[in-house]
Amino acid sequence: MTIRFLWFCLFFTVGAGAMTLAILIEPELMNYYMSRRALQDIYAQNEQIKEMTDQYIARIQLIEQEPAVLDRIRVLAFNQPLEREDTVFPRGDNQHLRQKTQALFEMLEAKNNAGTPMPAWLQRCSQPNIRRALFLAGAALAMLTFIFFGSPRGVRQDKSSTADQ
Repeated sequence: MTIRFLWFCLFFTVGAGAMTLAILIEPELMNYYMSRRALQDIYAQNEQIKEMTDQYIARIQLIEQEPAVLDRIRVLAFNQPLEREDTVFPRGDNQHLRQKTQALFEMLEAKNNAGTPMPAWLQRCSQPNIRRALFLAGAALAMLTFIFFGSPRGVRQDKSSTADQ
């Protein structure tokens, strides 16, 4: 009787779990994993902001200590050509620069989109046919559990004969 009860609990739990998973996949689990991914992205962005702030503070302190650094930064920041005697500086082609910039942005976008917000098993289970099959398999397992591991015949007959008296 105890073994029968344990088998009943095992199979019923698996069946009910499969049905529950099929029901909860679409709104709850998908939102949960997407929210977790968004939270991780926000933490990563906050860390980048902290690093950039530290770099800016270090540069400001360097400019305050050595004013000559400001002249070198001005050339880069405002895209002003260097003016030195007896020196020829190469100029970049704007088309070439645009292509390199576009390639860099595409690489950064691909890097940001590389991580999937949901695990592979959740993506598979969220497909409509698989979700429906999971629900039906869980329902069938729960129903078969009641049929095969419900109360034994002897117990049912004893209860019905005592009720008749």
